[in-house]
Amino acid sequence: MTDRAYMTPYSGEDAAISTAGWAGSQGYVVRFVHEPTGHTVEFPAIISDFADTHKPTFGQTHGANMHDPIVTLTKADRKISFALTMVNASLQEARYNRQCVNLLIQMLYPTLDNDGYFVGKPFINIHLMNLLEGSQSGEGVTCIIESLDYSINFDEGTLTDTEGVIELNRSGKEIYPQSLAITIDAKVVIERGEPDAISPLPTNYPSYGG
Repeated sequence: MTDRAYMTPYSGEDAAISTAGWAGSQGYVVRFVHEPTGHTVEFPAIISDFADTHKPTFGQTHGANMHDPIVTLTKADRKISFALTMVNASLQEARYNRQCVNLLIQMLYPTLDNDGYFVGKPFINIHLMNLLEGSQSGEGVTCIIESLDYSINFDEGTLTDTEGVIELNRSGKEIYPQSLAITIDAKVVIERGEPDAISPLPTNYPSYGG
């Protein structure tokens, strides 16, 4: 794709009966931006689980006649995980959400040039309101998505095409879940701060509440 795709929460003719319509109008969304291409997809922020884990790693050395070690910080990893639920109120919304999910999954795969070589870094910017926000309001944090689990809750029912068989669907009519879940585990990339940033809190370091 040469043009940048930007898919917002569903806003079609059935949006009035959909949680997506309300979430989109209120700005309750989670946004994914594929940094190599600029493709963007947003989902209603129906979050069931969220964790933000910070794990520093230390090195220790012992000098002569020293009981306590010399401790140095070698790195600090940050990982996030959250579960996102999507609810389809109509067949039209289910079709649209399928396209949104497909776009997000495509972001996880390498970007190739015409010769088949990898181009661009596999970074995805994730913004989840103030739960996951960059140094500037409205910005997200740059991540590497390490896993994405897509699961369907069939106990909550399905939506089917009642008008007949879709031409390209040889197995029969369309069928979509009324509820599906996406679970994401990602590693946050801590970018370099400004050259004159004051240690220990450059503007791009993690913080809560600004």
